Amino acid sequence: MKRKYFLIILFLILAIFLSGCGGLVTPDTSEAQIEGTVNGYWLALSNRQYELAKSYCILNGEFYYLAEQYQDMPYIGSSTIRFIPHFNWIEVTGNNAKANINLTIIATVCFADVCSTGSETLYNYPIYLAKVGGVWKLK
Repeated sequence: MKRKYFLIILFLILAIFLSGCGGLVTPDTSEAQIEGTVNGYWLALSNRQYELAKSYCILNGEFYYLAEQYQDMPYIGSSTIRFIPHFNWIEVTGNNAKANINLTIIATVCFADVCSTGSETLYNYPIYLAKVGGVWKLK
C-alpha cells in the first residue's frame, strides 16, 4: 500500500514539474535572425566596422552601398555616429522579408573641449532582406 501512495505522489510531483515546461514561448526563428542581422548591420556602422557591416548585405545591394558611402566619408577624430533601430514589425514571405523600423541617428562632434550632439529619427524606415544560403542578408 505504501508503494502505491509513493508512486502516486511521485507521479504528481513529476506532472507538476513537467507542466511548467509547456509555458516557454520561443520567438520565430526567422524573425530572431532578421533582428540579429539588422541590429548587427547598424551596430557595425556605428562602430566604423564597414567590412563587417557589408557582410550583413547582399553584394552590391542598397545597404552594401550605404556602408561604402559611410566608409568614404571624411572622418573627424572626435566625431561619432550611432544608429539605433527600433522594430515596428517584420514580415516574412518565403526567402524574402521586410522589416519596418524607426531608426534613430545620434551624431556627436567635438572640437577641443566643446561637443555638440544632435539626433534625428527616421520613422517607418523599410528594410528588405533575402535569405541566402540559410542566412538573412540586407538587400
